[in-house]
Amino acid sequence: MSARETLAVLPKARKIKIIPDPISRSGLCNPRGSRYRCAVQNVSYHATRTAVRMLLAPLVRLHVWRAPGAGDDTEPTGAAVLVANHISHFDPPLITAAFRRSIDWMTTQEFYAHRLVAAWLHSVNTFPVDRSRADRRALRVGVERLRAGRLVGMFPEGGIRAGETSILGGALPKGGATTLARLRDAPLVPCVIFGSDRLYEASRWRPRLQRTPVWLAVGAPFSVDGLRGDVADAQLARALRELATLTIAHFQLGPDDLPATPQHRKGRDARRTIAD
Repeated sequence: MSARETLAVLPKARKIKIIPDPISRSGLCNPRGSRYRCAVQNVSYHATRTAVRMLLAPLVRLHVWRAPGAGDDTEPTGAAVLVANHISHFDPPLITAAFRRSIDWMTTQEFYAHRLVAAWLHSVNTFPVDRSRADRRALRVGVERLRAGRLVGMFPEGGIRAGETSILGGALPKGGATTLARLRDAPLVPCVIFGSDRLYEASRWRPRLQRTPVWLAVGAPFSVDGLRGDVADAQLARALRELATLTIAHFQLGPDDLPATPQHRKGRDARRTIAD
């Protein structure tokens, strides 16, 4: 089934009223209501991003690099799908902190179970996805966001991954990101992050002279329009792996800087080995 045919059978989402963003020049506001809600949504997003930066500044040193071909600025313009490897729960706020432009993250629906958390997540432009099935409604919302000129953020691995189960380790991505990009002929913007998984170590949250380094790279946008799903997925995986190789060389990263599982970073692997 082609991307256009897929779009035709998707369930319809509620119409989104597009109102120019009165707070930020980072992109269109995407509310489902009044101009007041639009303003609240933008204030909430920027307040959250500022709070994250203030919280992490004493603990994390974020290094951002534009890879060759990424352009003169790290900010893609217009509708685009930002795709990144996923090595920790800290990835979305860290990547968000590195961008001036708002990112609409596709977020696993488990985080929306609590009403207050769900309200906050909606206020910062995220939208839920059910990872247990092909979530066509989430895909429809993603298409509407791209139609509004938004930057949609996705982790095509479908969860936190390291080693052989990750795209960087040779695994294939889930098809949602490339399907979304093909439906709107939107470019994919590759992004890789290293070091955020070390924030699972309890010692990283104690006062220390050196902040935990996190390295983030943004690659050149590319199109998968007109490609078959498997070919598009292979191109996405290749782009992320090539960007990761360039990033490792650029920052001269060592073995301990590369992704590890949360269990390893928390020391559970070592304790299990001793117990065995």
